Amino acid sequence: MPTSRIPPVDHRRLNGDVTVPNTHVPWQKCFTRNNENMILRLILLFTIVPFVELALLLQVHHMISSVWGNGIGLLVTLGSIIVTGVAGAALARQQGLSVIRQVQTQMGQGQVPGQALADGILVLIGAAFLLTPGFLTDIFGFSLLFPASRSLYRKRVLAWFQKNVRVHRAGGADVFVVDSMPVDSVPNDVIDIEEQ
Repeated sequence: MPTSRIPPVDHRRLNGDVTVPNTHVPWQKCFTRNNENMILRLILLFTIVPFVELALLLQVHHMISSVWGNGIGLLVTLGSIIVTGVAGAALARQQGLSVIRQVQTQMGQGQVPGQALADGILVLIGAAFLLTPGFLTDIFGFSLLFPASRSLYRKRVLAWFQKNVRVHRAGGADVFVVDSMPVDSVPNDVIDIEEQ
């Protein structure tokens, strides 16, 4: 089956004197230093965290088994994983519904629910961590679900969005663009057509 290739956008002229640069980015340029660091972080996250979680689970099982026996140690270790998963799911549901109500209230008042949407993203990530078996991911997941500790994460998420996400107006709608380089390091050759 032949695949159709979308040609890159060519240089165009607007109003006879303003040039819009070529928006096609070759695949090789997508691997900037920031993206390489992110790939390295993800590899470390998906290799080191499971290894540490498994070692911690085995250590807890060994400690409990040495006191109460192998059968009880296994039940307590597996039971703790199940209990934290169920409790986390209930808390995630309660916090998720709270965030949805907050978004609806803010939108009903004509406000942009930026903070509530950040809370929703953090609750979703926290629920995913709670579904992952292990004690460290459970601690991190619970910290994302409790409103007091979630506010610390929210500040970092909102700061990242302000630094890396730009909003463009296209056809009467806002388009969100996540740039590979932060907003404060955008080259000077980008021309904002709305200002002219």
